[in-house]
Parts: sequence; structure tokens; C-alpha cells
Amino acid sequence: MANAIARLLGDSPNKAFGKHLLDLADVGVACAAHFRQTNGQDLPGIVSFEKSADKIVDAIHELLDNAFIMRFDTPDALRLTDALDDVIDGMRGAATHVDIYKRYLRVLRPEAEELVVAAESAIRALRDLVSAVSTGSMSLNRAREGAKAINDAEANADKIIARAERNLVDEFSTMETNTLEFIALEKLYSMLEQITDDAKRCGKLIVSLIRKEA
Repeated sequence: MANAIARLLGDSPNKAFGKHLLDLADVGVACAAHFRQTNGQDLPGIVSFEKSADKIVDAIHELLDNAFIMRFDTPDALRLTDALDDVIDGMRGAATHVDIYKRYLRVLRPEAEELVVAAESAIRALRDLVSAVSTGSMSLNRAREGAKAINDAEANADKIIARAERNLVDEFSTMETNTLEFIALEKLYSMLEQITDDAKRCGKLIVSLIRKEA
């Protein structure tokens, strides 16, 4: 019913929302690529991406506050917007952690690098899904396929962090080891894995939105 009314009255707010959403996903992809390329060492650069994302989120909130008819229910659209923002906030959090514990994280370990790659893969898959849903109608099967690509990246991150944590236990199980270094590594692994969890949550929200349209 809402889609029919939107077609009758004009769908410019829906197009604007779709563009803003895709812009937000693009910022996420660019931020993830920069994080990988700099090994998380460029906190000011990551903060710049996060601030760009905040401006887009503010624009979406303003649009939704003033739009009359939207393709998606406003609370659902807000949840998806904020979930996408959480993904980018997660990268800022990880970069902040790297900066705080730079003494131990100046060079990322292979497990951390693998998690960064997994997070970027999840975010790229999420961007593809957002791109498809923002351009118009989308089948539920196509949405599920897109979400599966994100889920696969998240599942890979789960395997990586399980292996990484086992290695930490083996390495830091003696009294001579550095507790701060353990904290730095363990928390970084957790924060990077959380980024893939947040991307997976976005995928679930998109599938739910498409299911409501079906």
C-alpha cells in the first residue's frame, strides 16, 4: 500500500533515502580499505571517514523526519541506517584501540590482518546488497543471496578469532608474559570480529525489509 501511494505522490524521498544509504555504504567500503591499507595505524584518517558517515546519517534522519510516504517504515529505515553507521563506528573504535596500544600493535599480527580482510569482505558484500536494494524493488531470494555473502565473511571471522584466541592462550599462559600486550591483542581481535557481526546484522535487517515488501 505504501509503495502504491509513493508511486502516486512521487518517490523522490525514497530515491533520496536510497542514495544516502548507498553513500553511507560507500563510506564504509572506503574506510575498510583505508584501515587495511594502513594496518589500522591512521586514526585521523579513520576518524575523517566516520565524520563523513555521521553527516550522511544526519541527512537521513532529517529526510525521514520530514518525509510523508516512504518505501520502508520509518523505524525500520532508521534501524538500518544506524546499523550501517555502527559498522563504521566499529572501525573507528578498532583504530582508536590500535592507537592507544600502539606500543604493541604498531605491526599487526597475521591473525589481526586476516580479521581486517574478513571485515572488509563483509562490508563490501554489504555495500553490494545496499546498492541493489537502494535502486528499487528486490526479490527476497536476491536479498538472501546478498546476505549470505556477508554471513560467509562473518563465519570466516569466527574461525579466525577462535584460532587467534587459542594461540593467545598458548603464548600468554606463563607468568613472564606481558598482560598489557595480551589485552591489546585480545581486544583488537574481538573488535575486528564485531565489525563482521555488525555487517551481518545489517544484512538481516535488509532481508527483513524485503520480506515485508514481498
